Amino acid sequence: MSLHIPAGFDWLARLAKRGEKFDLVILDPPSTSVGKKKKRWSAKNDMDELVALAAPLVKSGGLLWTTTNSASIPPEKFAKKCKKGLDDVGLSGVRLERVVPMPADFPSVGPQPVTNLVWRLP
Repeated sequence: MSLHIPAGFDWLARLAKRGEKFDLVILDPPSTSVGKKKKRWSAKNDMDELVALAAPLVKSGGLLWTTTNSASIPPEKFAKKCKKGLDDVGLSGVRLERVVPMPADFPSVGPQPVTNLVWRLP
């Protein structure tokens, strides 16, 4: 089954309430955003909250792909924020399976501006 959900938080909560599960969930939020209630969201400060909402939607043995193009968050800090979200929902045994580099057709000078992390859920 393939599903694309452009409006994250509300839909993630609805899908969880319905008991939906997926083999792969991809989180590719904007670096910053302002939500319906005028609350400012940023990958740097709030990615753990988004991961915590999405992780329960991943089937056992499935993958959670997290990505950001935020230049304000180093890859190590981004990984820690994602791991915190997984810990917040009580998932143990989650492992960072893959750090995916950008493809060759996405040239950049200096460090990669995009961080892609793939997490395997138990």
